[in-house]
Amino acid sequence: MTTKASKEPSYIAPERLYSLPGFRAASGVSETRMREARMQGVEIPMLVVGKRKFIRGIDAISFVERLAENYQAN
Repeated sequence: MTTKASKEPSYIAPERLYSLPGFRAASGVSETRMREARMQGVEIPMLVVGKRKFIRGIDAISFVERLAENYQAN
């Protein structure tokens, strides 16, 4: 018997613009992990509009790649 996964698979499209919560949901990168990355000098470029923050898909992909490289280096 097969069961359906509890979460639908997600991905980051390079041509899209994501809100900060939308990026975290799509990538699975937690707020804590983003804070740890900032402390290690790995930051993600964000567009700020008022109090809202947005991330370009291409920048999000690059950020996740840098996290992976940083993780493998340690």
